[in-house]
Amino acid sequence: MTTGKLPWVVFILLLAFAIAYVTSTASQLPPMVASHFDMSGYPNAFMTRSHYTRFILGFAIGLPVAIVALLTWVYSGARDFKLPNRDYWLAPERLPRTRSILIAHGVWFGSLLVAMICFVHWLELEANRQASPQLSNHWVSVGLLVFFLITAGWIIILLGAFRLPRGR
Repeated sequence: MTTGKLPWVVFILLLAFAIAYVTSTASQLPPMVASHFDMSGYPNAFMTRSHYTRFILGFAIGLPVAIVALLTWVYSGARDFKLPNRDYWLAPERLPRTRSILIAHGVWFGSLLVAMICFVHWLELEANRQASPQLSNHWVSVGLLVFFLITAGWIIILLGAFRLPRGR
């Protein structure tokens, strides 16, 4: 997995996309937005369009940025991690590379969160387009399944990044 600038570029582009997407679609929402739904997909909480827009923007930008900032701060200074093959990867000559890998993975996870929250906004748009708002349980299930599968893949790739090199 790339540890250079690519994760950061993708993350920043996704943040910009989220801002553009939410702000350009907010006008499609009704003045009172069905913002929370029960297990059957029926609304059980509402908020004004402007409040919803601020909330989803804060969630789509604030949560991923906070997580990436926290992980970057923690990983850039830590000296002891619970990793596979930790003696190899925490050796002084490899510690900067180890930190770089962990930070890059944190940034990729932040990108995944931005995408997921944009998907949630799309679900909100679709639910509120109906005369009687209803959230599609099918699309919620699909979104969660994809999110969890990608997260599982991300974890596998992260763990794989800390294999011992061949011949070691």
